[in-house]
Amino acid sequence: MHQEAGRSPIAIYPEVVSDNPLNARNVVRYLLAEPAIYTGRPINLQPRDLVYTFGPTLVPKGWVADMLRIPLVDTRLFNSIGVDDTKRKGTAVFIHRHLNKGGELHPIAADSIEISYRVPERSAAQLAEIFRSVECLYMYEHSTVCFEALLCGCPVVYIMNATSLPESFPWLMKGKGISWGLNPEDIAQAKQTVHEASDVYQEEEDAFWNDLRSLVEKTQKSAVGLNGEPIHKTHSPVAVNSTITATTLPPVGGVFAKRKKRLLVFSVESTWSPCPQIRLIRPFAKMSDEWEIEWGIKNSQLDTAAAARADVILLHRFTPGLLPISALDVIFKLGKPVIYESDDLLNEIPTDHPEAAAGASWKEGIEYSVKRAQAVVVSTHFLAEKYRQLNANVHVLQNYLDYDIFHRDVPRKQKGEAITIGLLGSSIQPSNFALVHQALRTICERYRDKVRIDFVGWHCPQGWEQHPNARFTSFIHEYEKYAVQLKHMEWDIALIPLAQDEYNQCKSFVKWLDYSAAGIASIFSDVSVYNAVVTNESTGLLMPNSSQAWLDAIVSLIESPELRSKLAIQAQQEVKNRFGLKQHVHLYNEVYSSFIHGAPKPTVQRSASEINMSTPQAIPRRIAGINAGVTASARNILKKTN
Repeated sequence: MHQEAGRSPIAIYPEVVSDNPLNARNVVRYLLAEPAIYTGRPINLQPRDLVYTFGPTLVPKGWVADMLRIPLVDTRLFNSIGVDDTKRKGTAVFIHRHLNKGGELHPIAADSIEISYRVPERSAAQLAEIFRSVECLYMYEHSTVCFEALLCGCPVVYIMNATSLPESFPWLMKGKGISWGLNPEDIAQAKQTVHEASDVYQEEEDAFWNDLRSLVEKTQKSAVGLNGEPIHKTHSPVAVNSTITATTLPPVGGVFAKRKKRLLVFSVESTWSPCPQIRLIRPFAKMSDEWEIEWGIKNSQLDTAAAARADVILLHRFTPGLLPISALDVIFKLGKPVIYESDDLLNEIPTDHPEAAAGASWKEGIEYSVKRAQAVVVSTHFLAEKYRQLNANVHVLQNYLDYDIFHRDVPRKQKGEAITIGLLGSSIQPSNFALVHQALRTICERYRDKVRIDFVGWHCPQGWEQHPNARFTSFIHEYEKYAVQLKHMEWDIALIPLAQDEYNQCKSFVKWLDYSAAGIASIFSDVSVYNAVVTNESTGLLMPNSSQAWLDAIVSLIESPELRSKLAIQAQQEVKNRFGLKQHVHLYNEVYSSFIHGAPKPTVQRSASEINMSTPQAIPRRIAGINAGVTASARNILKKTN
């Protein structure tokens, strides 16, 4: 039928197929596991092949892939409806390819109910009954069985091993109900969060239908017939002369229209996430009469044709670390000024950071781009000094706050009322949290039910998972929803401990901006990041990194509602008056306009009052090939004017 119509079918191959046995002109590779992990044969990827993946860590370096998670579980059978967790007994273990690959079994699962080819096959209903009755399921390798167990309320404990599971997949089900290893604290966390897994699965099932529609649209657009010609005709981008002036444009309403300056952004981060929002979308939305942004990664493809319409090209944060050097070379040869922009030292991430492993793979591409960029734009002086070792032309451009979305009235509490203390993001990174760990233990013992500790981030700090005073919440990655989350948690006190290292020195005071706007009294490490803007005992407290100093500071704010209120009110007023985005957006215009050929150089670097720079917290989950097209909410923001 396809041949009669002059068409070539679209072949979708799983990762176990390395070549193109159907000789199809239109090929999709779908990665359910790492290529070659089962066959030993790498995929012979061709330039026109499209790639989809079940998870981010399955994508080889240099590849670009879209996410597609197919719902795999019959939730009519596999669910926890009517299950009494207090009656769960024993464990189960799943074994599939592990033994055939030469793997060994761990004694911890010796007495578990075995699910494998070595025992009689069980029906889906029988498996569901097992998962609804046992305390946990041990696994040596990944399988759909994981999802079936989780949806039955059964925690999954992966037994890490060099044969079948040398690395963890922390993105899987957002970590809910899963322990990567046999650490008792990790297993306890899995048991605590297992019933959140059904919500995550539902979210992924809902997302699947949109992703499937996207796959159909994308494959149809890229499909060619037997003659090699596109089946569906599309319009090619129209090249625009970048040197065109206002006087050469056609008149609009009798007045010559001024051409807007165009920034082409290559970024794999979703446009609703904090870094694109703070560094690009919100500042440029307030310059919409002067500038417009175009996104250069669309449907997992580099849209190099868009360079013809651009005045400046921007490589964003870790994006060049995900692209092969050959792709970066293409970008640098497009004939337009190329800028590298970042608000973190992403090529030197410390080993205890949640993204340390990913960061190691980004280093080559980031440093390659920094060296070759016309200019580098960063958010702090320390970060600028690091990148000046690779490129002399570094511009320091501060983050400012869209104040209204974070504003919350300062809470009024009386002495003796229960207090909520919060720590977020990098504040609970092990090296930073160690500075306040003992002080918080003492606070909980002293004040008991009069204090609650809120942890927000990737993982609850070790040893606090079951603490009666502690509550852990996963970080919300959407910027506007994060602002809502911060206000709704109703923190009275925020702690921002920061260990002394080069990575932290390159950070900025974004937490002070966010917390102050949200009416929270905050305590900071007395380091350069914060003492440049925080006035001690006026807009916050600055503490040396000693446990006793932190304890004394926390006690002082618990015991004195007046001091809490004073710090919060004065910090909030300071941020509103001096750090609002709208008042300072001209600095963005000045810096970015200077990159256009023949434009005057910016003066922002010479203004000492304008260069106390700030950095938003990095967002955890990363994947090559995230569709960086502007989302609906971002489009709405970009339509707004000052």
